[in-house]
Amino acid sequence: MPDTKSGAVASYFYTFRGTILEATHKNMLRSILHSILKQDESVFYHFQPEFRRLRHPTEWPYESLKSVLFTLADHVSPKPLYFILDAMDESMEEDRREIVELLCKLCSAKGFRVKAFIASRPVADLNHLFAEWRQVMHVIRLQDENSNDICKFTDDFLAKLGSSDLILREVGDYIKANAEGVFVWVQLVKSEIFRLRSTGLSDTQLSGHVKRLPRELEEFYKFMLDRLEGGDRDEIQDGITLFQFVLFSSRPLTVAELQHVLAFRASERDSSAIPSRSEFQRHLSNAIEARIAHCSGNFLDITGNPISKYKTASR
Repeated sequence: MPDTKSGAVASYFYTFRGTILEATHKNMLRSILHSILKQDESVFYHFQPEFRRLRHPTEWPYESLKSVLFTLADHVSPKPLYFILDAMDESMEEDRREIVELLCKLCSAKGFRVKAFIASRPVADLNHLFAEWRQVMHVIRLQDENSNDICKFTDDFLAKLGSSDLILREVGDYIKANAEGVFVWVQLVKSEIFRLRSTGLSDTQLSGHVKRLPRELEEFYKFMLDRLEGGDRDEIQDGITLFQFVLFSSRPLTVAELQHVLAFRASERDSSAIPSRSEFQRHLSNAIEARIAHCSGNFLDITGNPISKYKTASR
């Protein structure tokens, strides 16, 4: 939109993976109000009454922050204002509904041009709220937008399994019905299916395993980590080494570099002395890509030209 270039944009990402503060609405309000004030000093007028009432506060109360935000509905400015709130489903459930209602009222106010963009996985209380404010809100369901792409992607990789048509339809229908627009989940299920297929499971067993996989991403990642922890000593050690080098490297590492890293660490475990060239060569994996996939539990991706020795592994 052309207006976004001349408008003020304030964004916030809720998360419960960091500190408790990052999932609170109070922290969100502090962040977006500070961002607005930096971009448009004319909004300071709306901060003044609360600032004087609180007598130079070191920390603004939650109710004061909400009050300042709502008074922006009366702000006269040629600049439009955009709020972008991501991962609303990870915010504190307490007051979540009130915050969204506040934004709806702000967006429906006449005169000042305000738009709020809220991204969230399906949450019951938000779904009801969106229905109540449907005249103000335009809801885009991700699963409606990318369902065709997910169906095509699922059909394509299942066709490579060589299973019976009945099983392919059964597994495919299950994946499409539970993806809820989340491509990452489908990709994780795909990796798990190909791993299971390599163990020699029958079609019926494979279908049963797929239906027992976690449906939430958080639970799926935990499932993958738990399996890594259950490996043997060498697998666990190689996995730790891979994560250490990939996560803390300043650039993507090539597959050949990781092959050498694992070989050097393996030779170190065998002997405290610096390995000779022949000893080092003996520890080089001839199937390094398979080793990376196995020991990293599909947390690492190998990308690049399939025939190039410069393929890289990244998180």
